[in-house]
Amino acid sequence: MSLSLIDPVHMILEQIEKKTQKKIKYIEKNDLDVSARIKMARKDSTVHRLLYKKDHDELINYVIANQCGHIFRFLEAGANKRFFPIANRKTMMCFMMEAEDDIHRLSSFFGKDKIKQLIPLWYQGVVFQLTKMPPDLQIDKWLYDEYPELRPIQLTCIKTQLKNALQGISKDLRKMTPKKIYHVSNIMNFAFFKTLEDHFHLDFVAPYHRTIFIFEGSNLARLTTGEYIDNHEGDRAMINTWAEHLGLTTWFEWKHYDDMPDEY
Repeated sequence: MSLSLIDPVHMILEQIEKKTQKKIKYIEKNDLDVSARIKMARKDSTVHRLLYKKDHDELINYVIANQCGHIFRFLEAGANKRFFPIANRKTMMCFMMEAEDDIHRLSSFFGKDKIKQLIPLWYQGVVFQLTKMPPDLQIDKWLYDEYPELRPIQLTCIKTQLKNALQGISKDLRKMTPKKIYHVSNIMNFAFFKTLEDHFHLDFVAPYHRTIFIFEGSNLARLTTGEYIDNHEGDRAMINTWAEHLGLTTWFEWKHYDDMPDEY
């Protein structure tokens, strides 16, 4: 199956090429954990690489458009202001020390071998939410407003994301998850979908109305809408704001783009 994209996504990719003066090379790669991934060209590279799975559906259009949105925001920042949030062994240790009592409690439930597998999954999942959701909000608003032809695919992806997020409010899951992970993950989910709900004029967060997450989540959503500066520097500031609001400031670090490993 060749890579078949709708016109708006072709337009977005062409803008990437024009803005960077570098071409995009399309590479089939079937061991990806997502349907597509764009590797932006480094200084010494002449091409960007768009990796994609042979077997994919139309939702790949949104995946690619979303990643392009992150690239646009990054490129608009000055070279000395291009930072990425990263997780590493040191930051994961901060989580483990904070969740020590819960990890001990859950070790008796899952067993030591299983808990070793779960710790990085819990940690990485929350850090992924924290560092990706704020810029994704701005990118989703941009795609919705500027590319109406993409909206049906975009909304399908967001509703799938919402369905997965709603599994996180399960009482059974609460018993099997570190308290802070369970709490902050659901607050971020509420804030994310509430912000999109208000922009899209759709109903996303009704299932949360029976939970405690509506209180802190609503505060975080209002803060996000009211204080967001819509650019790469604003993304960094809002991620930091979320981290401070949720007590996650030590769970990740900022690294300048030039200092990032090539494979990151």
